[in-house]
Amino acid sequence: MDLDLLKAEWQARDQRLEQAVRMNTQMLRLSLLEQHRREIAKWGWVDKYEIIAGTPVFIYLIWFLGHYAGVWQFALPAFAMLAWTIALPILNHRLRHALQDMDFGQPVTEVQKQLAVHKARRLNLFKWAFLLGQIVWFIPFLLVFFKGVFGVDLYLKTENFIGPSLIGGVLFIPLAIGISKLLSGRLQHSARFQAFTDMLAGKDIIQTRQFLARIAQFEETPDEARSGN
Repeated sequence: MDLDLLKAEWQARDQRLEQAVRMNTQMLRLSLLEQHRREIAKWGWVDKYEIIAGTPVFIYLIWFLGHYAGVWQFALPAFAMLAWTIALPILNHRLRHALQDMDFGQPVTEVQKQLAVHKARRLNLFKWAFLLGQIVWFIPFLLVFFKGVFGVDLYLKTENFIGPSLIGGVLFIPLAIGISKLLSGRLQHSARFQAFTDMLAGKDIIQTRQFLARIAQFEETPDEARSGN
C-alpha cells in the first residue's frame, strides 16, 4: 500500500514538473519571439532610406516630364524611370512588412515553410529588379539626364549606340534567366549557395532563419530531457 501511495505521489510530482517545464518553455518562447520581432522591425529604417534616396529622383522626373511630356523619345524613358522609382520601394516595403507580420507562434516547421516562400518572393523581385534595372538605368537614364541637365540630345550624338544597347539589354534578360535556372538547379543543395541567396533576400531573412533554428533546438531539448528521464 505504501508503494502505491509513493508511486502515485511520484506521478503527481512528474505531472507538476512537466507542467512547469511547459509553462517555462512557453514563456521563454514568447520572450524570444518578441525579441526577434523587435530585431527585424529595425529594418524598417530601409523604408526611410528609400524615400530619402528616391525623392530627388522623383522630383527631377516630374519636372522633366513637365517639360518634355510632348516629346515621346524623352517622355517614354522618363516615365519608365518614374514607374521604377515608385513601384520598387512599394514592393520592397510590402515584402519587408510581410515578414514582420508573419505568425511566429505557429509550429516551427510551418513558419519555416512560409519563410521559404517569402524568401522565394524576395529573390524573384530582386531578379526582375536587376534584369529590368539594367535597361531602365542605363540608356533611359543617360537620355533623360543629359537632356535635362545639359540639354544634349543623345539620340543625335550616339545614334549607333542607343538601339544596339537597348537590344542587347533586352536579349540579356532571357539569357540571365536561363543561367540562373541552371545554376539554381545544380546548386540548390549547396550550403554556400543557400547562404548567398539568403544574403540577396535580406539580413532579416537570415536573422529569421537563425531564430527558427534556435527555437527548434530549444523546443527539442525539453522533449529529449523528458524522454531521457
